[in-house]
Amino acid sequence: MKQQNPMTYIEFFEAYNNGQRHFLDLDFEYVEGFSNKDFSNIIFENCFLYVDFKNSNLTNAQFIGCNIKEIDLSETNLTNALIKNCLIESAGFKGAIVTNFKFIDNYGYGATVGQKWFDENLTSTGTNE
Repeated sequence: MKQQNPMTYIEFFEAYNNGQRHFLDLDFEYVEGFSNKDFSNIIFENCFLYVDFKNSNLTNAQFIGCNIKEIDLSETNLTNALIKNCLIESAGFKGAIVTNFKFIDNYGYGATVGQKWFDENLTSTGTNE
């Protein structure tokens, strides 16, 4: 269920800088300012994120029940991160660090995909296209 007054990206950055790490129902499409940042330990739940996280630190990050189908995670650090129950079509992972990364029950192109699919398809090419 979406919030009545969703958080703006300016409010998001302010909340993150003030120590908040769990975010629900964000809706950010093509918003700048997410690349080259440290978002370690962040949790995105039920969020719609079409953003560029390129070169960011997402160590221990969690994306749960999100629509991240145009997210760019190229060159990010996804060590110990989790993507679970997310729509992932056209997500980019090229050059990402995926040590202990977990990819569980995600959806793309009409199929439910998991860790084996990620390891076979996304780690070699960096994209699922």
